Order: sequence, then structure tokens, then C-alpha cells
Amino acid sequence: MASARSLVDDLRATAARHGDRTATIDGTITLTYAELDSIAEHIAQALHGLDVRPGDCAVWHGAKCSLAVAAVHGILRSGAGYVPVDPDAPIARAELIVGRIRPRVLVADTAARDQWRTVEPGLAWQELPGPGLAGKLWFAIPKGVPREPVADLAYVLHTSGSTGHPKGVVHTHASASAFVDWSVQELRLTEHDVIINSAPLHFDPTTLHLFGAARVGAAVALMPASAAPFPAAYIKFCRQVGGTVWYAVTSTLAWLTRWGKDLLPELRGLRAAVVGGEALQPDDVNVLLSALPKVRLLNVYGPTESNICTFHEIRGLQQPDVVIPIGRVLPGAEIAVVDERLEPVEVGRPGQLLVRGTMLMAGYLDPDQTVRSLVRTSDHREWYASGDLVRENPAGELEFIGREDTQIKSRGFRVELGEIERHLHALDSVHDCVAVATPDAVFSNLITVFVTADHLDYIKALPDLLRAGLPHYMVPQRIIHVADELPRNSNGKVDRKALTELAARPSLGDAPGLTVLR
Repeated sequence: MASARSLVDDLRATAARHGDRTATIDGTITLTYAELDSIAEHIAQALHGLDVRPGDCAVWHGAKCSLAVAAVHGILRSGAGYVPVDPDAPIARAELIVGRIRPRVLVADTAARDQWRTVEPGLAWQELPGPGLAGKLWFAIPKGVPREPVADLAYVLHTSGSTGHPKGVVHTHASASAFVDWSVQELRLTEHDVIINSAPLHFDPTTLHLFGAARVGAAVALMPASAAPFPAAYIKFCRQVGGTVWYAVTSTLAWLTRWGKDLLPELRGLRAAVVGGEALQPDDVNVLLSALPKVRLLNVYGPTESNICTFHEIRGLQQPDVVIPIGRVLPGAEIAVVDERLEPVEVGRPGQLLVRGTMLMAGYLDPDQTVRSLVRTSDHREWYASGDLVRENPAGELEFIGREDTQIKSRGFRVELGEIERHLHALDSVHDCVAVATPDAVFSNLITVFVTADHLDYIKALPDLLRAGLPHYMVPQRIIHVADELPRNSNGKVDRKALTELAARPSLGDAPGLTVLR
């Protein structure tokens, strides 16, 4: 399903065709497609005046709202690719990403600009001329030489990196449009749909939310931060905006089925629900389908690097012990399940999932990371090695088993435990540390760190120190002080398996030599 179209084409065409239709709803401001198109054009022209060139990186740093959607479209229309930065993460992480990206320009809302002023007072911020209708935007030109342009660049999303640094995943207009093509066709999106967006703009589900909507003239409803943490407010927003299509991480569904179960029937206007990013449990499926028996439910799979590459449509209530597949390959994608020699495994046997095709990233911004992520099979074809373990069931669909490495999902976000450990090791007060994950019904995984240090008082300050350098979803739920050394296995390495089993114990605080501080 190759696509030669640009994401820029869709907003222009939709504004010409459906200018009066609602484009964005954010709880405060509603924009029509004509208004969104006009603001995006102003932003694009302003960026052209700053010598932004096709293929440049332009960072977007700001809260999720209608103006943010206009900023994203304006950056794309200027020819640049947008690099969304988490507005709720510590400014130190934004600094790290910007330093590695080397963008041509920073674009920010007022709150984000004020954050930058505390850490980079030398940046000269100026108001970006033009938007007016929805609020103020600011721009600054970072110091240093910008990165060389990237061909066909659409956006760069950052995931947690095993080296301790965020990885910049580069998607082109071709790879993003291929995913939008499939989404529009499979979900039968039209201008009458209202697509619910509860994910942050730096998270990959927004590719469907923003660009699927712009493709057909649907409205995208951007859930306010004040509503997202509360099931009643979450469901009320979806109902009030008339949501018809919902795409969120699986943990959000698990959270709603546990804490908003009685309110789910209020979403009777919902016709399609898409979940992915974590293992889907039968109980959560049954609660949703009992409340909304007519909703179409899809379980999808795909790392940020590949958009979505497999999907499974769930039909009817599920047996409590069933494994819900991640499904079959999408048109335009290719997959292979291989052993450690990169040879295909037999049906039913576990193996690593390899991915290639039109929806795959162009690579990482760091060429060395790109090289490490790619493998070549005996037929000389190149693949992205996902690190995910899967198996094919007798029906010919894939089932997710787990990870080969220390990467986990927590609340739908990809987390490399090694990145948390790198931040801890950088602190003078910490001698040794290990981060482990244990399964959790709502969040998929809870993170526990075991730490050794000279004094217990040092450890008490760790949550605040970690929050200064890590996004909220990477800050451990528990911090355990170990009085002696961390346990070791026979080869002298830290025994991660033993610590993971220890973290899973309900009476962890009673274990000798351990102090639970959080």
C-alpha cells in the first residue's frame, strides 16, 4: 500500500472541500477546517521567513490544544518535519532532545517558552507572527549548526533508549501516509466522525488522530489534561463531543473497564475502538463489549518504528483464558518470525518478530542506532528487528509473548529500564541500582528500583531527583533501599531475575535488609 502523497496535501484539500466543518475541539477552542488551514498557512509563512528548509527539524513544545494542531500542520507546510516534545516532562529532557536533534527552530507556547528561559536564558524568543485566532506562539533559533535536512521528513518521535538516551524515530511523509491510508480505509473514516484523542502529541497514536481526521474532514477531539486522569470526566468528554472513533493504549481501556465500568454505556455513539501497545485481557474486552455490544473493537500491534503492522478484530465476548492475538499483517507491511540465527520458526514456536514495508521508519536520527536495529536474513532482505517475541497460532495469527531485552511498556509508553538506571548511576549518592518491572492489571507494568547507598537519607531524595530528568511514566513506583549488596548470580552479574521475583512479593517490606521508601 505505497503512498506518494504528503501529509500536507490533506489539510489543504479538506479545507477547500469542508471548510465549515469542525476540525478541532479541545474543551476551550473549536476550529473549523478553514480556520485551521488559515492558521497553519500563517505559521508556515512565518517559518519560511526564518529560512526553514524542506527536511529541517522544527521542535514543537507546548500543551495539547487546537493551536498545537495548527502548529504541527504549519511546520509540515513549511517543509520541515515536526519534533514534538513532552510538555509535562522535565525541561532537562527537552534540552537533551533538542541538543541531539539540532533543529532549525524551536516553536513553543507561552508556558513552554517560560520553561526554556529558566535553563537557556540566552535563547532569544520572539512572537511568531500570524496565528492570532487561537493564541500566541513563540520561536527561538537554537545555537549551533542545524542538522542536515532529511529527505521527505514528516516527524521525529522519541522513545526511551537502551543506551540511556531517547531515540529519535524518523518517519517520512511516505511511511506516515501509508499508515493513514490503511487507517482511513479499515476504520471507514468519514467527515461525520469525531476522533477522540487522549494521547499526548509526542505519542504515535496521534498520527491517526491528527492526519486521519485531516484526510477525510473528521473532527479530532483533544481531551483536556484536566479530564484525562478521571474516568467520569474522561467518559463525559467523549460523550459531550460525540466521539465515534477511539484509539488509545490498552492500559487506558483496562483503566476505564475497572474504574468507569458503569459509565461505559454512555459512549453509545462510539462505533469503533482501537487499542494497542500492550497485551489485551479478555476481561477488559468483555466489559467493553457488554456495555457497547455494537462497537467494532480492533487489537493492533506495532512499535513506533513501524506504525501499526498487525491487527486483529475481536468479534464477541471472549473466554477468560483466551490469548487475544495481535493478528495478521497489514497490507503494505511484511513480517517474519525468526530464531536467533534469523531463520523462520515453525508455527506455534516463539521467535523474534521482524518487520519491513511501507509503514516502517526511515531510521533513527543516530545512524549507529539505525544500523544496530536492522538485520539481514538469508534471502538478503533487510528487516527492522523489533525485539518482541511472538508466535503464530493455528489460525495463522500472531500472539505476543514478551520482550527479548529490558524494554517494557508502562501506561502505554515504551520504557527502557536501562535509561532509568543510567540516571540513577549518575547521582553521587547512588552506589549501585537495578530497575525491574512487574505485571500490573491496569498499567501493564510497575517499575521498582533497588538501590544501594551510604545513607538512607540519600535515597529519600531520589523521586524528586528522577522527576527532574525523566518523564512521569519513567519515575519508579517503588524505590527499595538494599542494606548490603545487590544479589549476584554465578557469573557475578546482578541477579535481575531474583530481584524481579522479589519485587513481585506482596510482603516486600518484610524482607530483611530492605527498606521500602516509596
